[in-house]
Parts: sequence; structure tokens; C-alpha cells
Amino acid sequence: MRPKTYSISAFFPCYNDKGTIATVVLETKLTLEKLTDDYEIIVIDDGSTDGSRELLLKLQHDVPQLKLILHENNQGYGGALRSGFKAASKELIFYTDGDGQYAI
Repeated sequence: MRPKTYSISAFFPCYNDKGTIATVVLETKLTLEKLTDDYEIIVIDDGSTDGSRELLLKLQHDVPQLKLILHENNQGYGGALRSGFKAASKELIFYTDGDGQYAI
């Protein structure tokens, strides 16, 4: 009997994480592809001013599973988490910071 495969939402708050967020998204994609065919990657740009948003918009063309939530004004970590949980549509939800300090 084959084990059940779950769908997974992975999300990341992003505030001025231009130097790390693309790597986080791409590593997440590689990891989730090993686990399931049904996944989404959500990044909540929380009013970044360092070019993170522009980078994410370009990355979205290469990673079709990438969904973006764009806060016009910084809502803080809690606001970004609320947006991520609200946007997640899969059975399992995973989140961590977008600055790359934790291995996916």
C-alpha cells in the first residue's frame, strides 16, 4: 500500500530579503517536488524597499507555483503571518522566515 501524499503550502514573510528570498523559494521548490506534485509557495512581501518585490515578480515567471502577496505598507511579522495562513490552500502548511537562516 502506498502512503498518502499530501498537498503542501509553504510560505515566507519577506521584508527587505532581496539577498536571500530567491534562494529560499528555489530550495523550497526542489524540496517540495520530492514530496508531492501538489504544492504552492507563497511569499508575503511586507512593504520591502530593497528590490525584493521586483525580484519576486521576475521569479514568479520561472516558478509557476509561486504566489505573491504584496503589502503596500509594512504590517509587521504578525501581519505577514496572518496573510500567509489566509492564502494557504493546501492540506499541510509550512512556514519559516524568508532570510534563509533555516534550512528548508
